[in-house]
Amino acid sequence: MTNSNRKAAGTLLVCNDTGRFLLAKRGAGGSNPGTWAIVSGAIDTLPNGELEKPLVAAIRELDEETEIKPDNITFKFYETQTDMGGEFYLFLGYCGEELECKLNDENTDWGWFDMESLPSPLFPTLKATLLRIF
Repeated sequence: MTNSNRKAAGTLLVCNDTGRFLLAKRGAGGSNPGTWAIVSGAIDTLPNGELEKPLVAAIRELDEETEIKPDNITFKFYETQTDMGGEFYLFLGYCGEELECKLNDENTDWGWFDMESLPSPLFPTLKATLLRIF
């Protein structure tokens, strides 16, 4: 079931040196379990009742799910997606080298890929997004 009020954000991390991008395999607890996706998650409501800024949420999710810190990553807003219901804010993050991940329990695997080596199955909207970017 989609929620038209849902707001989420995520980062497609791209390595400048190799041109490859980071994907994580979703665990059983999230939407579309077992699919490969970018690191993402819900935009939180702050104690003052306001919503977290999309970039702040994307950076927080990257840290929570992979332990990758935003140091030496250049973030650039790419687009707002609405094709899964709600609003999803997609950021591209550029890093100099392929970084190692330390996954939390939200994902079961990770890897650096390019358009010729995509894992399967992909999150439902990911292939179309990747084709727009690359």
